[in-house]
Amino acid sequence: MSNLSIVIVNYKSWTPLTICLDSLLNQKKITPKIIVLDNNSDDTKFMEFKSKYKSIHWIKNQDNYGFSKACNIGSKIVKTEWILFLNPDALIPKDCLEKLMNKVSNEKNKIIGIKQLNEKDEDTYAYGNFLSYYSINGILRFIYRILNNQTNKILSKKKSFSPDWISGSFILIKKKDFDKIGGWDEDFFMYYEDMDICKRALRFNIKTKFYNDLYCYHFHGKSSRFDYKTKINSKTQVIRSSHIFIKKHYGALNAKLISLLLFSSQLIELIVLSLFIKEKREILNKLIKS
Repeated sequence: MSNLSIVIVNYKSWTPLTICLDSLLNQKKITPKIIVLDNNSDDTKFMEFKSKYKSIHWIKNQDNYGFSKACNIGSKIVKTEWILFLNPDALIPKDCLEKLMNKVSNEKNKIIGIKQLNEKDEDTYAYGNFLSYYSINGILRFIYRILNNQTNKILSKKKSFSPDWISGSFILIKKKDFDKIGGWDEDFFMYYEDMDICKRALRFNIKTKFYNDLYCYHFHGKSSRFDYKTKINSKTQVIRSSHIFIKKHYGALNAKLISLLLFSSQLIELIVLSLFIKEKREILNKLIKS
């Protein structure tokens, strides 16, 4: 056994989940408690996987609760010192968790992430800046990062650093810190819940730490964008969640101004690209109808 529990939320992502679970069960010198919550995938796979992976704790939710609520349900049965929230479309190298747990043994008040690579072994830069006036679009983010020496090129050369937020696809945190923060905010169905929890953590002097000298694979989108309809819903949810974050973390006037600027930027991009890309037209129509 170990002092680590891993919480994974699944929704119709059985193929990538197989790869993920096999990689976790093949770890060196560490046997974490693995908890998988299925968000009512409504297919025949749950019992098949429960039978196949008997060492794993399985929970079948009655509905698709989204990422945050499902993670909170999973966290309630965690008894270990550390929790790793992990996406089902991740693959963990067999010595990764051993190295990580040795590295963080003396860490206090931290939310921890590691480098994430895609199928081409490219760094996906699984971190970022809080959403604000200077980060409402790619141009402003680029300028801000240059002025503050925070470009991906600069940060990727550091052994470790503390970004504003770390991707929720791989977040390691002590259970007591997670509880102190108040867990994941269930107002976020999908997306921006990771930015939100890192923002709230600062109130308790809990900061992020991102290690570049450890890595896992994250096959981004395999768990949330497995068909065209789900892909459209997923990308629409990104836009909605961005405005939930703004409303929550800024005063009334600033929230209105940032939301207006952000939505204007998002709308212009969608209108322009919808002339050429069907996917953008679908997202635009979905937003207008809602």
